[in-house]
Amino acid sequence: MSYLSLSEIKSGMTLEQVLVSPDGKMVFGQGTIVNDCLLARLNDWKVEGAEVAEEAIEFDFAEIEKIISVVTLGMTDKPEMKKMVQHAAELHMKIETELKRIFMLTRYHGAVPMDTLIHLVDKKIYPRLSQLDSFEQLHTQAAASDYLYRHALDVAFIAGYLGRWLGYGDGDIWNLTLAGLVHDIGKTKINFEMLSKSGRLNADEFKIAKNHTVWSYQLLAQTEFVSTVVLKAVLEHHEKLDGSGYPYRLQGNEITMLARIIAVADIYDALISNRYYHKGISPQEAIEIMVFQMANQLDTHVLACLIENLAQIGMIKIPVLYNSAI
Repeated sequence: MSYLSLSEIKSGMTLEQVLVSPDGKMVFGQGTIVNDCLLARLNDWKVEGAEVAEEAIEFDFAEIEKIISVVTLGMTDKPEMKKMVQHAAELHMKIETELKRIFMLTRYHGAVPMDTLIHLVDKKIYPRLSQLDSFEQLHTQAAASDYLYRHALDVAFIAGYLGRWLGYGDGDIWNLTLAGLVHDIGKTKINFEMLSKSGRLNADEFKIAKNHTVWSYQLLAQTEFVSTVVLKAVLEHHEKLDGSGYPYRLQGNEITMLARIIAVADIYDALISNRYYHKGISPQEAIEIMVFQMANQLDTHVLACLIENLAQIGMIKIPVLYNSAI
């Protein structure tokens, strides 16, 4: 055990002391394993250093409950927060209506109106990433009928928030927001009957649906406005770290980091949202599925960051297994 400055602390090390947020709402207990999300949080807290065990250990997905040590004291001023979330929901609905029009134009003209999309990101989505109420209102129940557009907007917000929480720069956060917004735009090539089917897709239908990643890439690549990192994030957002994803069965580091973030945002929102063939589940249930049924498929640092922040605002409860010193 030794004291290291924050710049010397690396992922895989183990905290040997308790660290508390400035507002007292979050605690990292003794025994917490350091990851990128935790380092970003300590940097935000202006922590200069900490006592750590320097021997790095592998960040194991199956042990994710054991490596996240978060104490949540709950939200304060709940009536005021409720009002803020309602306001955010109204703004969200207006943006969703604009996005629906953009998707419709893409469907009927076979081209993405990128100037309109970029304006939407710049003026109405990206600026709201500084407001926590925009994240909380994503968890309000919505009708399944407009799932395609609602989901695209939700993923844009979730991916943008994850970028901020992970400590990414403004450029990457902007790219994540745009990639989230257009990650499923290739589904405009799929007929409405299949998209709105009341049951799960059969094998033939699923084979068609899986083409949406390539179709999204092709539609966006036709324009001169979309960067390579966004194109790759869109193309790869259904790839899995264990090679079980599509379209190219990429593995591990073959998958770009932005695509891994979009993947976590995409799956989480799909689980909590109402769809034609199932009702959305709670954030707690969604996280349990992602942790215990999708082992080795998702980026553990990204998922850990989502879990930490959901716990911080009181949406889920995480067992505190390494806080014996608290």
